Amino acid sequence: MARSLPRDTARALAPVVIPLVTRVALPILLESMRRRKPFDTDAFFEQATESLKKGFKKARPDLEDVRDDAVERGAKLYEDARKQGEELVELLAEKGSKLAEDWMEGVRPRRRRRVRWGLLLGVLAVVGIGAAVIGRK
Repeated sequence: MARSLPRDTARALAPVVIPLVTRVALPILLESMRRRKPFDTDAFFEQATESLKKGFKKARPDLEDVRDDAVERGAKLYEDARKQGEELVELLAEKGSKLAEDWMEGVRPRRRRRVRWGLLLGVLAVVGIGAAVIGRK
């Protein structure tokens, strides 16, 4: 029973498999069929290396342009992400403070026991005067 690859897997492997087959496997097959002798892998490797070097030299200026564009896009993305992060922090802080205020409205504050200084001084004055009167007699 033959099973086929899932569609997503085939789509993911296609960019790797197709160039491998078209640039490596087919030339090896065609060369060996044309010459009717075993394929010379060293010569093929040298030719492929030279071809890749030439292609890289041609593509280098294009890569520098792409790099500059990528740097600009990265800077824009960084700024956008930073702005959105600041807005998110602001929003969270506002909601947090509103939640804390709502929570505090439900909690009654503790009554502080305050010392009534006037009453305390009055009691001390009465006691002092009483002690002075008793001490004179």
